[in-house]
Amino acid sequence: MSGINIIQGVDKVPTSSYVNSHYFCDYIELLALLNNTDIVSFADVYDRFLKDGKIVEIGTEESAETNDTWESRISEWFELLSIREIEFGDFYPFLISGDKIRLKKEMDSPKNAYIFLLLSSNGKYIKDKNLLTTDFEIFSYEVLKSYLPSFAQIFQFGKSNISHDRYTGHITEKINTLATDLKCNTTYKSHFFSSTNTGDGGLDIVAWVPFENDVNQCNIQVYLGQCATGKDWLDKQDDTHKFPHKYIKFDGHINYIMFIPYDGRDTDRNFIEEKDMGDYLFFDRYRLLKTLDNYNLVESLPSFDEIVQKVIDFEEDII
Repeated sequence: MSGINIIQGVDKVPTSSYVNSHYFCDYIELLALLNNTDIVSFADVYDRFLKDGKIVEIGTEESAETNDTWESRISEWFELLSIREIEFGDFYPFLISGDKIRLKKEMDSPKNAYIFLLLSSNGKYIKDKNLLTTDFEIFSYEVLKSYLPSFAQIFQFGKSNISHDRYTGHITEKINTLATDLKCNTTYKSHFFSSTNTGDGGLDIVAWVPFENDVNQCNIQVYLGQCATGKDWLDKQDDTHKFPHKYIKFDGHINYIMFIPYDGRDTDRNFIEEKDMGDYLFFDRYRLLKTLDNYNLVESLPSFDEIVQKVIDFEEDII
């Protein structure tokens, strides 16, 4: 499959509220990636939001936007991109020059990792985004390994689990195994799950930090992680809460984690959607890249050869 056969619907601009400027910045980066090392300019971006000479009506704001408003809006997106270039440093695969952006000619593992997360954030434009979703869970698992002490116990629990076979079978079998691992009691009721439910119950990654050489493992740190690549990630942030509230009576302290591939930050590097975020450990694109120890990991993921590398090599002009 060539790069052009991987991408779909790139002519359709994002439909988020303009307050969430990071989604539009990701779209501009995607255009620059697909345009290879050719420049994507302010005018190119402006034209993407034109239809029959009028601004396309998107987002939740009212229409009838003036040209000045749109020029200001796109300028703000390029300003945010320039800040990304500074903040991400060697990870950033693009060159920003004023209101122009282009892909760098030389790629390496850190830049490939950024592009992997960028494509994971743009799933609506990827024909086989499920492969990226599966690999994002593996990526997040490796990030958590880098973050926690070396003796921490970390496992994939989700249905995308392909690197471990510890939690398999019916959802109740998985819950029972986890409860046994942590020497806890289950609290779920039999009618909670259908007989064919082999899902993950909303839990993608589980970890705990034991006390070494201690037969008593009560009151330890337990981590319940959710990985979300869709823009509805805010709706998923409480999925893991069902485990201590409905499924298992944990003896340790529960730490909830959310992993997303977005760089959802404004020009001051504040989280744009912070007011809607819960009280949990949070890994976004910046923290994922800055925490991971082994950047070569991304090149061993199935999606790298099947999607990422082919999109990087794609050379046909789209502007």
